[in-house]
Amino acid sequence: MSGEKISNILSIDVEELCHIYYATDKTENYQQTPLNIPPLLDLLDKHNVKCTFFIVGEIAEKHPHIIKLITSRGHEIAYHGYAHTPLKQENRQSFENELERFTQLVKSNGSSSIGFRAPTFILSKNPRWVFEALKENGYRYDSSVFPAKTQLYGLPKAPKTPYHPHFDNPEKRDDGNRIWEFPLLVYDFLGFRIPAAGGFYLRLYPNLVSKALKQINQSGHPGVIYVHNWELDPHTPRISINPFRSFVIYKNINKTMQNLESLLTKFNFTSFECYLENMKD
Repeated sequence: MSGEKISNILSIDVEELCHIYYATDKTENYQQTPLNIPPLLDLLDKHNVKCTFFIVGEIAEKHPHIIKLITSRGHEIAYHGYAHTPLKQENRQSFENELERFTQLVKSNGSSSIGFRAPTFILSKNPRWVFEALKENGYRYDSSVFPAKTQLYGLPKAPKTPYHPHFDNPEKRDDGNRIWEFPLLVYDFLGFRIPAAGGFYLRLYPNLVSKALKQINQSGHPGVIYVHNWELDPHTPRISINPFRSFVIYKNINKTMQNLESLLTKFNFTSFECYLENMKD
């Protein structure tokens, strides 16, 4: 088995179609999460894999049984914004209010949350208040940094392996703080960093994701990958959008579950929470 001595980190971003960046101007409000989470949990059970579910708050609020279902199967719950609103549209007060609201919601359902991922992997232009709010609310890690440049996001100078981020500039380290940053997986090729963290990349270039995991595992570090629940659902509704957006959202969507299962058979995976429990700081 590849990566036998390294536990990589698998995360599921739980969203509906209306939360997707390229579909937020659509009014359709499909509710697929109650339908597509159970088959995913069965797949994870089949391979004895525990992972982290970053959940949009309003989904958790509308379907609290999903939190109980996920945690009853041994997985971690983490925060992915309350309405998947980009942080550039938030301020500290609104972010703290929603963070506390989510944390209490999860607690009322018998669980806890110690991790955060910014919607669309984009931290605020002034991220200090984000990190400070996380720290003040007992959160232990963030996984928003994509250490490569893409059309929508990316901090290409950031470290590629887990580190303590500088609150004013998460592309830099600051070992004085206790919040961990878990950057998303990239593939180094001829001096370039190629995004390979899952999601669209898992659908389009599954072999690249495998190569990137092998590469980072050979350096002794975990690879952090993600996939959306709607990408794993063959019944995800088709909405009317322009060809480019349609390509990004739907390309090879019928192969996502197969591609994910292939990774589960080749590599070891765990949740952020379990990884931190075994991590030497």
